[in-house]
Amino acid sequence: MPVKNGLKKSLVGVIDDGTKTVRFVIFEAECSEELAAYQLDKTEVQPQEGWYEQDPMEILNHIKTCADNAIGQLTELGYSKEDIVTLGITNQRETTIAWDKYTGVPLHPAIAWNDIRTDTTVDAVLAKLPDRNKNYLKSISGLPISPYFSALKMRWMKDNIKAVRRASRDKRLLFGTVDSWIVWNLTGGPQGGLHITDVTNASRTLLMDLDTLNWDPMLCRLFGIHRDSLPQIRSSSELYGVVKDGSILDGMGISGMLGNQQAALVGQNCLQAGQAKNTYRSGCFLLYNTGTRRVHSTHGLITTVAYKLGPNAPVVYALEGSIAVAGGAMKFLRDNLKLMKDVATETEQIAGQVFSTGDVYFVPAFSGLYAPYWRKDARGIICGLTAFTTKNHIIRAALEAVCFQTRDILEAMNKDCGMPLGKLHVDGKMAENQLLMQLQADLIGIPVLRAHTWDMSALGAAVCAGNAAGVWAVDQWRHHVTPNDTFLPTTTDDDRDARYTKWKMAVQRSLGWATTKKSIAMTGQTIRKSSMVTLNESYDVPPSPPRSRTASFVDGPSIDYDRLGNPIIDEGVHKSIGELIKLSPRRFSEFVPVQKDEATILDDAEYFMSKKECDYGMCQCCEPKKKLTNWETIEEIIENEPEIYFDVPNPTVFERNETVFTNSVGLSKTLNKVPEGFTDICNKLSHTTLM
Repeated sequence: MPVKNGLKKSLVGVIDDGTKTVRFVIFEAECSEELAAYQLDKTEVQPQEGWYEQDPMEILNHIKTCADNAIGQLTELGYSKEDIVTLGITNQRETTIAWDKYTGVPLHPAIAWNDIRTDTTVDAVLAKLPDRNKNYLKSISGLPISPYFSALKMRWMKDNIKAVRRASRDKRLLFGTVDSWIVWNLTGGPQGGLHITDVTNASRTLLMDLDTLNWDPMLCRLFGIHRDSLPQIRSSSELYGVVKDGSILDGMGISGMLGNQQAALVGQNCLQAGQAKNTYRSGCFLLYNTGTRRVHSTHGLITTVAYKLGPNAPVVYALEGSIAVAGGAMKFLRDNLKLMKDVATETEQIAGQVFSTGDVYFVPAFSGLYAPYWRKDARGIICGLTAFTTKNHIIRAALEAVCFQTRDILEAMNKDCGMPLGKLHVDGKMAENQLLMQLQADLIGIPVLRAHTWDMSALGAAVCAGNAAGVWAVDQWRHHVTPNDTFLPTTTDDDRDARYTKWKMAVQRSLGWATTKKSIAMTGQTIRKSSMVTLNESYDVPPSPPRSRTASFVDGPSIDYDRLGNPIIDEGVHKSIGELIKLSPRRFSEFVPVQKDEATILDDAEYFMSKKECDYGMCQCCEPKKKLTNWETIEEIIENEPEIYFDVPNPTVFERNETVFTNSVGLSKTLNKVPEGFTDICNKLSHTTLM
């Protein structure tokens, strides 16, 4: 759009790094429409199932290319590069990068937010906490212990990537989310680049205290992350620094930075407590502004920082609920069931040919149910099928599943903060589906306001950057009406509640299908077996007979047998091994005998079918059990526990003046003194050495 009436406005540029694309967008100050934009798709590598990696250098190169092309469009619009007064940054959250602060070289590909390789790391951390409670740290960080958050990804890299371990030992390791990586490189990199992040991104790491807005020492200790490797936490709107990378952006200031979902909340102008937005993509991300009041969720949601519009501005919090499968359900129906060929063009057309789902309900819990249920044992189901069911009904049921899951989260938010929602702001590519938006309004019973711009994250970052630069007043923006389409409810309360009740019945039937097995860190089973294999392969020793002393070191206490086959236990060795077991790291804290697999629904269908909502903690009739957190106990446990080790074949080098005990199967532990009985066991077991 050319300059109107010859009046130029200040421009704000935005770097928008998403999961799939990198964009550079330019806005006129205090205007919600994009003036110019350019984007490139990113390469995402999946080396194993559940692993998602990105190239950090590709992100930087794409930023420069997109900026060149977007700024190149300004001439035709009557503007120039010099009209851009500041830059904002918005990014995919939780995605984590490790790099060398002296060379700027990434030490490992970026681990994406949806990567779940850290399952074993989660279990090892949980093993340090009372009752292995994944919500134990929510009172500090607002987050459950989950593979999604950055602290687990940092810990995994330290434990499994030699280059990261070496950099940590040499005090040259830097960790950060994508915003930190971008700013550090734009502002000089190894030559004085700023290692910073903002409060919204820091609140997604599991390392920040939501009250102090600083890295929490106890959490850093728990996850084994040195504070020197973490970025400085800043507000979401302030002048951070100036670009010094020699690119077309050189000399521009950087003054706004938020995670993409928080940026969308600002872009949607949800700046008052009680307002909410939902972004519809392959999954859904619903944020509910709770104002300056930090609400601790007891209904399966997480607490996060919404924004902080200046160093001295008050922090604003939000409740968040994520839906794992939204647009992904449509892709499943296309790719797996072949019910359609093109999701974008056919979904609404096919589903619109029927007036209802015919009482068919689709729960797309392909890998478990997320907020507010958090049930890993759930699996996807389609129920209510009849002889008259067609693909039209199933596709419409998939659309309704997105809406029902949104209502699940809204119901939980209402219970947590007691502020009923009056309207829901929406955006995202999937929001272009007219039928979906109408179904959403019908099933939650409030108006749905769809923004004309499908990606509101860039706009939110522009608002924050312009606010700090003095060209985009937030106080005026609060009264700005973003162009939108409104969808009003057309059903009665009784009808929507009846359908929602059946949805809850369908969710109930999806539970208990998958058997949750304890990981290596919880049981030690696989490690004992793999350690034995490593021992044999490394020293070319043939596998030992089950009753030999070589095998007994791995498989349990030393046992001989008399002529009649009765066991003769060597009490001396048995006692000494018991002492070593107590002193060994958590991962090798006990040798657990092989357990039989837990019962599945196929083993005892009647047992699972008799389960009620009370059994799954989903009911409203039972009083929730509240536990008081004893932080003195938890701090003592964490302080006294050894470091966590995962898949480290050789002893680790320690920077402590402590005795190190190792053995030939890879066990390692720092000791303040040689324990009693150590000499005795060394004499009895040839594979144990004292260093």
